[in-house]
Amino acid sequence: MTSTQVNEPAPAPPRAGIDWQLAPVDFIRFEKGGAEICAQMNDPKRNGGRDAAGLVEHLRHDASLNGFIPRGWAPGTGRTTPPGSFENRVKDVALWGTA
Repeated sequence: MTSTQVNEPAPAPPRAGIDWQLAPVDFIRFEKGGAEICAQMNDPKRNGGRDAAGLVEHLRHDASLNGFIPRGWAPGTGRTTPPGSFENRVKDVALWGTA
């Protein structure tokens, strides 16, 4: 199932074409430095058992299903978007994985 519905009105939750759940509390990145975030993303116990290529595949698979991750860059009226683009984030993860 996919969703092409817009994410409006602003108080409504973002709509995605697949079931999703919030990330675990230990995924929160506020007040963490780059090294801590890198270690967290690189730890299979905390990233769904994925290596860097698996993380890229996770992002691409979610996007192919019109899922929640890429919808962050099209959040609807009254919501702000993260810097950059979804494709740039995928490229960043791929580049990080090769480093």
